[in-house]
Amino acid sequence: MNLELITRRTLLAGSAGAAALVLAWRGGVITLGRKGGVNDWLAIEPDGAVILKVTNVEMGQGAQTGLAQIIADELEADWSRIRIEMAPIEAPFLGPDGDYSTGGSESIKTHFDRFRALGAAGRDMLVRAAAARWGVSAAACRAENGRVIHVASGRALDHGALAGAAARLQPPASPPLKPRSAWRLIGKETPRLDLPTKVNGAAIYGIDVDRPGMLVATLAQSPRFGGKLVSVNPAPALAVPGVRRVVNLESAVVVVADGYWAAKTGLEALHPVWSPGPLAGVSSADISAKLHALAAAGGGKPHLEDGADAAAVLAAHQSAMAKGARRFSQTYEVPLLAHATMEPMNATALVEGGKVTLWVPSQAQSDLRHDVAKAMAIPESAVEIHTTQIGGGFGRRLNTDYGVFAALAAREVGVPVKLMWGRAEDMQHDFYRPATVAKLEAALDGTGLPVAFRADIASLDTNPFGGIAPTPYAFPASYVTATTWNPGVPIGAWRSVDWTQNTFFVESFVDELAGLAGADPVAYRERLLAGNPRLLRLLRAAADAADWGKAAPSGRFRGAALCERDGTPCAEVVELTPGAAGEAPRVHKVTAAIDCGTAVNPGQIRAQVEGGVTLALSAALAQEITLADGKVEQALFDTYPMVRMAAAPQIETVILDSPDFPISGVGEPPVPPLPPALANALAAATGRRVRTLPLVSQKRAAV
Repeated sequence: MNLELITRRTLLAGSAGAAALVLAWRGGVITLGRKGGVNDWLAIEPDGAVILKVTNVEMGQGAQTGLAQIIADELEADWSRIRIEMAPIEAPFLGPDGDYSTGGSESIKTHFDRFRALGAAGRDMLVRAAAARWGVSAAACRAENGRVIHVASGRALDHGALAGAAARLQPPASPPLKPRSAWRLIGKETPRLDLPTKVNGAAIYGIDVDRPGMLVATLAQSPRFGGKLVSVNPAPALAVPGVRRVVNLESAVVVVADGYWAAKTGLEALHPVWSPGPLAGVSSADISAKLHALAAAGGGKPHLEDGADAAAVLAAHQSAMAKGARRFSQTYEVPLLAHATMEPMNATALVEGGKVTLWVPSQAQSDLRHDVAKAMAIPESAVEIHTTQIGGGFGRRLNTDYGVFAALAAREVGVPVKLMWGRAEDMQHDFYRPATVAKLEAALDGTGLPVAFRADIASLDTNPFGGIAPTPYAFPASYVTATTWNPGVPIGAWRSVDWTQNTFFVESFVDELAGLAGADPVAYRERLLAGNPRLLRLLRAAADAADWGKAAPSGRFRGAALCERDGTPCAEVVELTPGAAGEAPRVHKVTAAIDCGTAVNPGQIRAQVEGGVTLALSAALAQEITLADGKVEQALFDTYPMVRMAAAPQIETVILDSPDFPISGVGEPPVPPLPPALANALAAATGRRVRTLPLVSQKRAAV
């Protein structure tokens, strides 16, 4: 290949152009930015490095790598030169509601079109800069793997050498996007950018933070939700070598020491006195009984489409229900669940000069900044947040309590304080997946298909409609209500939120309807999905990959389920051998089909499916959070068991491509179908229907 001759002219041009090409994005318009500016999403440095600012934290989901693939593909960047930086928590990087957060499977979905446009704009400007340098037309040049090439002569210049000249050009109003056929990174299994540092130990998680002069702390909160600290004698803790301070907060006591072990030992020596709180005397049995009564009574707040008349919707439902040949109803229940992330809650804080600096594994930086500012009575501008890697989020780190506690403790000490929660503290002071009971009812025609559907939900949550209003099947004359009752249990987003409860209810119910109709469960679902070719194709893909319709190996049985979570449908088939009475079944294989429109990184999608299936399997088999006298009974993984390697099933993932549909997320959709598919397989094996999770309840077995 001929390289451009180095002349005095090109040397001077190169030195004069030693500047970065920085592109900004505001209100859907791409403009020139400036290095170090508050809106520089993309920068091509003079040395060829490509720096991408992102607002989505890395917590094992691989989102940052996917985002880099999108922009690098359109830019035609050299993949080895891509660098990722967390964007500042400033207005240009905030979402429409002023939020800066990671959750809801939104990372790729939110930025796909924007990052394609930014990359395409950069490519266009670099090509035009090279064409001007060579005195040729831009059409005679192409960008390829970090260079611009003049096709006829073979001359080439690196992106870095062109960045300064490109920065003097106007970004295109409508960047020329590549056709799908020209993608070389989007849709390919590309190694994750974060893996090398995780393998060599260089990655910094929140729990790894170390600051000059830092002390380490741990805490105990009121064992009952809502309880307050009445008093505590600090002397036993202060007698432990290494303990520096005991800090009393409204609902917690914090022990600050030279290291975690001293802090933990000091905390265990304390005997704090707590107020009873509103949950004193409340048990899980009380909560379950109340929710069952509310679901049976019905009459909660109906879910209505915008502009719909509540009375008219109810009248249409009742009319259709009366015309059914028969009715069928059942009630289902799911328990509280903890997030149980591998990295317990932690945050490091420094309070100095009226300013709070936090180093924290957070999913919701804007909320954290707001809540810390409120707790400290300072402006939000005085709160600076540095986001670390996250050792598991699943929605838990959308809450801000652990960061606020760290800031309050650090204010009392005057040096950086790393506040680390023990596992039991983490398990017993979570924001839990809500306990929920639902009564489902259908009126059926002569062929066994629904002509009307009703669900009455009773939940600790305030808006528990996801995945059931509507269901993937768009049942006719549907009427869904919800009644909220919560005695004071903290509730939060658990991976896939409402869909984890409601998919279990709906898919168990549909399987029972199939049994009433004497139909194969997959064939029955296909009849329900006759008007939805995308979901029909997805269900068939999962069934075919799982050999549905063919005899299972001796002693094994299969069950199926599907869901659609915010535009991403996922169907799963579980193959299992039932266990002995009171024992968990042995799950041999899970086959999952997923369709997110465009698969940016198929390898990472498979990893997300495998993680989601394993998380959901643990929850379905044996996990539950229970209360006795207002206190959480589970503390460690012996009472909140996870699926271990020896019991992990084979997981096969089928990725469908639907380019005519918008791109959507994959982190959450693999979770909801697993529990009902498992229960449906167990019903096929034993003839007994499990309508309450988990399948093997330590608490129910002990009663």
